[in-house]
Amino acid sequence: MTAKPLPPHRPPERDGDDEELLEDRGRGLGLRLLALVGAFSFLMLGISSIAPLLQPAPSPPLPDQRRSPAA
Repeated sequence: MTAKPLPPHRPPERDGDDEELLEDRGRGLGLRLLALVGAFSFLMLGISSIAPLLQPAPSPPLPDQRRSPAA
């Protein structure tokens, strides 16, 4: 059984100005700043979770030389 192809997509018919559909205002300044803060915090969260893995391993403690037998 084969599926029927879908009809081509047509935007809904609107009465009025067609120029209104062509104008893209984009996002407001508040939403742009919010997205920037969100992206920055996501980046900082990733860096802070990876940073401990990049540090060198702690060295083993040195033996205490004061307790060695006196010769």
